Amino acid sequence: MELNVEGGRLRPESQLSSGLTDAGYKSQPWYEAYMAALFESDRRQIGENIRRAELMIRNRERELFTGPLEPNEQRALNNARHALRALLGCLKL
Repeated sequence: MELNVEGGRLRPESQLSSGLTDAGYKSQPWYEAYMAALFESDRRQIGENIRRAELMIRNRERELFTGPLEPNEQRALNNARHALRALLGCLKL
C-alpha cells in the first residue's frame, strides 16, 4: 500500500484519488445487495440475490461511466462482479 502525506497526515494512496473512500461505497445499495448475496444462508435464495446484486452493480457502473471518476468504487464493483460469478459457478457444481 502506498502512503502519501496530505494535510500533515499519512493516508493510503487509494483515499487520495477521490473523495469516495472504502467506507463511502460500502454504504451504496449495490454493496448491500452484494453482501446479502455473499452471506445468504438459504440456498434457494442465493441465485435470486446474486441476480439482484449483479443488476445493481451494472446500474451503478452505468452511473459512474457518465459521472466523476471513482477509481476505488469502480475497482470494488469489478471485484464484486467477479466474486458473484465465482459464487454462482460454485453453486452449479
